[in-house]
Amino acid sequence: MKMSVEKALKLQGERMEFTVAVPAPAEEFGDDQIGFDGDVTLHGYMTGIGDSVALEGELTAALVSPCARCLEEARFDMKVPFDEVFVRQPDPDHPDAYLFEGSEVDLTDLTVANIAINLPMQFLCKQDCKGLCPICGQNQNLGSCGCDPALERSAFSALKALLDVEDDKEV
Repeated sequence: MKMSVEKALKLQGERMEFTVAVPAPAEEFGDDQIGFDGDVTLHGYMTGIGDSVALEGELTAALVSPCARCLEEARFDMKVPFDEVFVRQPDPDHPDAYLFEGSEVDLTDLTVANIAINLPMQFLCKQDCKGLCPICGQNQNLGSCGCDPALERSAFSALKALLDVEDDKEV
């Protein structure tokens, strides 16, 4: 998504407000199945500084992904401040600046980078999500399944059984 910065380049030093709806990025963020509920919105101010343009403001997006505990849809409303610089030539004073040509800046990389570094460690449908029953797989947020917790098998129960067999042979 490109945005015109022509006015900012002409009116040097003047802060100009902008609001842009950027289509949801097509990039995958890690192995997660993260999607977007609507566009990503960038709202802020642009300022022309010589041949560069500074953008500062806030990125807002609604992300959806399976809950890490129960696999139901989880929603995460993201609000991220940003402060970025766009330059025409690589600048050692701004090594993280984005490059642009003409009078438009491409907001795609800015959007993807700011979303990626601000993703939650895990998506939860709610903070107190009870998850799935480890025995039968029922969503425990919907009610108790009646499984006996004593029957719960851990991922290492098969290995423990092998160790128990080895201990019996040594006696």
